[in-house]
Amino acid sequence: MSLSDDSIQDAGTLVRLLDRYVAEPELQGDLVELLRPYRLALRSTPSLRSIYGDDDRFWPALGGLWREEAARLGRDENDSTVKAISALAGFTMSLCTQSPSNQEQAVSHIEPQLRRILLEASSFVNLQDPKYTDMTRICCQALANFVTANPRLAESFFAERLRLEESDKLLQRLLVSPDHGTIQAILIFILNSIHSDPERALLLGTSRGGAAVLDRVMTIVGTMFEDERADAMAQQHFTSDIFGLNFFIVQQLITQGAFEQAYASHALMPGYAISPTLVTMLKFLDGHLSLPEHASAPTSLALVPFLVRQLEHLAGSLVEDSSMQARSRDAADAGTFQGVVLVLHCLCSIGLALEREETAVAVEAEAGVQASRKMVDGVEAVVRLLGFSQTLMPPPTARPAPPDPTQAPAAATQSSSVASSSAYPASDSAADPPKEGAPSSTSPDGVAAIAQLQRTSVQYLGIVSFSPPGRYKDKATLERVKVAQDRVRLAGGLGLVLGMCQIDQRNPTMREHALFAIRNLLRGNQDSQDFVDAMKPEFRVGQNGELLDLPPALRTT
Repeated sequence: MSLSDDSIQDAGTLVRLLDRYVAEPELQGDLVELLRPYRLALRSTPSLRSIYGDDDRFWPALGGLWREEAARLGRDENDSTVKAISALAGFTMSLCTQSPSNQEQAVSHIEPQLRRILLEASSFVNLQDPKYTDMTRICCQALANFVTANPRLAESFFAERLRLEESDKLLQRLLVSPDHGTIQAILIFILNSIHSDPERALLLGTSRGGAAVLDRVMTIVGTMFEDERADAMAQQHFTSDIFGLNFFIVQQLITQGAFEQAYASHALMPGYAISPTLVTMLKFLDGHLSLPEHASAPTSLALVPFLVRQLEHLAGSLVEDSSMQARSRDAADAGTFQGVVLVLHCLCSIGLALEREETAVAVEAEAGVQASRKMVDGVEAVVRLLGFSQTLMPPPTARPAPPDPTQAPAAATQSSSVASSSAYPASDSAADPPKEGAPSSTSPDGVAAIAQLQRTSVQYLGIVSFSPPGRYKDKATLERVKVAQDRVRLAGGLGLVLGMCQIDQRNPTMREHALFAIRNLLRGNQDSQDFVDAMKPEFRVGQNGELLDLPPALRTT
């Protein structure tokens, strides 16, 4: 069917064509061909959007055509109907692009029929049927286009969509589509709906329908992507557009202040301290905080109390459950272990950002001081984690003492350890010896995971006890550092960190972190310095338990 330019410019001509097609579709030919010139004209002549949309007869006619095609799909599901709906969705999408008034009219006249079609297409059988793939994808793209760059419409439409989600689960159904284009369109719809709006971000994270959708979104990430790294996320270098969209959705939750509530709204299985969904959310948070400008933002600093609570919760679950004789919680422990490392990473990123000279000026003084002070509350949990990690991977065996030239060769080799005038302080959280049956790991992956926990824990202790050169005489900084130093010592952490200052081939960079932490923990704190000084060896233990004089190289005057 050929149309003149004047006919295409006339909304009345299009309305009559739509009405005739609804009344006698078999006489009007292929809807795809009928709409083709109008679709092409909309792309090349944007002014046609207002010409068509401003005609009072147009939207009822277009809505009637959508209603007819939706009913036909439910009746016969033939190929021509599927193609007709695809053409109709493409035409509607072109009509709504950069036109807020057309978007509002489309939601009013078309969205109910579009929803009906998508519910039909998102059945388990139809999602697997290639015949529906293109139609479902373009209908989802049309749905996303309804709210693109139209926050006023998104405010009402997204809330209604999440209310309906409780019963029809439409978005959740579409998110399990095998077609990545369909998933991508739904993620764009979600991102467009919550972008730059705290209220809608909170709605996604906390409402019944929104929390279910967010859980499905995080499940997609967990099952489809394994190799994304935090630093790549921070630079927005993604291996997939779908992964990037998921990251941006969680980033909106963070920047709009809804992350903590969304995290807390997720239901956990009995006996589990964390779930795969929450682990994925923490991975995204870790990626977001990898850039100092993100980590020092007010919304990030506001997360410090929440992160410290999670640190205490996860550490408590991990350490307390380790005392059980029957180890039937491997799956739960694996998630908890991963979660506590991610929380530590997030806190370390914030702590490092606060200490950077170039960001210190940009951060509000009070917010930065409060965040730094709150991080100290996690010290005891971290010391407990360090003690727990040593039950899984004990420190390397100390090197034998140098032989004493005054003794016989046989006697010189009897001793391989030294006794201290003051043993490490007894501490339930740190110094308990490994219990019989305590879990240990000899696999490379297990050793690497435990080594990462130890490094990050020691790094955390070094950060909370650090005072930047430019603020060394600042009263608030000195008070925070002194409190951190004392709490680490009283919790039994000094001895643990000192024990990690030796070279360990299983954990190559551990020594550097431990030395930096010890420097910060001892600086300006006489009590801690005296504690370490009292640990200097006075004797060495012989093979039969007798106390022997130290070799000359280890003697002090």
